[in-house]
Amino acid sequence: MTTEPNRIRFDCLAADWDANPGRIALTQAVVATLRKSVPLRPDMKALDFGAGTGLVTLGLLPYVAGITAVDTSGEMLRVLGGKLAAAQITNVNSLLCESNHTPLPPGEFDLVVSSMVMHHLPDVSQMIHRLRPCLRPGGWIALADLESEDGTFHADSTGVYHHGFAPEIICGWLREAGFVDIAVCEAHRILRPSADGRTREYPVFLVTGRVD
Repeated sequence: MTTEPNRIRFDCLAADWDANPGRIALTQAVVATLRKSVPLRPDMKALDFGAGTGLVTLGLLPYVAGITAVDTSGEMLRVLGGKLAAAQITNVNSLLCESNHTPLPPGEFDLVVSSMVMHHLPDVSQMIHRLRPCLRPGGWIALADLESEDGTFHADSTGVYHHGFAPEIICGWLREAGFVDIAVCEAHRILRPSADGRTREYPVFLVTGRVD
């Protein structure tokens, strides 16, 4: 998944990660868009790739049977674990993915979701091919990330490998990995002040696909 600079960075950010209201709004928008784009069922098992502190995991949890939260940051997963314990949630499992060689559960899931993770990955196509075997026949993938931007989104570009994506590029990678019924929609727009005092908009897309 992410590289060592990302692991260190997100370990340091974990304690205050949920304090950002913009991040909460983004999560809510991604989950709402996913619910409109994927036919969720209460018997579904999901995998949240790059789950962090579990914002998407916990937003999605009421609509599925259980979720495996995967991340490279032990501190992020520790924060998630505290939230699960406090709420007495027992149908979320955590998996620390320490490298690209950490095995992911094969053929166990009906849905793989990832939000704002792809731009932190050197090789997104490789990640998609790695996630594909985790899905059962008929299973869905849902990937949310930034549309292509000019590099101003991140004040600190440590561990940032892509300034967003053209959604059709992601669609092509999904197609190459064997997904069908591929679709794209806008999930959210992140608003941030720019150096000239204006407000910049950074669109976030959601691309979905299904295993035939």
